[in-house]
Amino acid sequence: MADHAKKGRPRKPAKGKGGKGKKTATPNKPRLLLMLGVILLICGAFGYFLLYIDGSAEQAVDTTASHTVTAPTKPLPQAPTKSWDYEKLDQKEVGVDLPQQQQSTRAYRLQCGSFRSMAQAESLKATIAFQGFESFIKQVAGKKSTWHQVYLGPFATKRTAEAARHKLQRAGLNYCEILYWQG
Repeated sequence: MADHAKKGRPRKPAKGKGGKGKKTATPNKPRLLLMLGVILLICGAFGYFLLYIDGSAEQAVDTTASHTVTAPTKPLPQAPTKSWDYEKLDQKEVGVDLPQQQQSTRAYRLQCGSFRSMAQAESLKATIAFQGFESFIKQVAGKKSTWHQVYLGPFATKRTAEAARHKLQRAGLNYCEILYWQG
């Protein structure tokens, strides 16, 4: 029996003199001349058409000019005049009733990351500092290792914490969460 695992690839047939080889491409001159003749014939026919229709449009205009009908004219009403009184607009006031915001007894913070390595936490702290905020790193003991949390705060209202988060989101930090402050 033959061993098919060690057989290898099948051999390609040898190129000989009588086999299929590359042929050099020669331009087909009669076909090129025929195409050139057809193009010249089409251009000539188009030129003859343009000469044939030259002046026929002027004759058509003259025949329609003799059949005009005049309608009885009525006087148009006078256009209304527009007047603006800007002084009256200055005296207007717009009143908006805003609901009273509930004052929270707790402060808020933004937590933007929690890392195992201090280098990653310092890198995020520097990125936040470029946005104009002061951030802090807090070490928290986990089950297996110590975590380094990067947070901002405290913020007195949730609205100010959201404003800070939106500014960080515009800078590309989309993972900050608003939490209650835990001193």
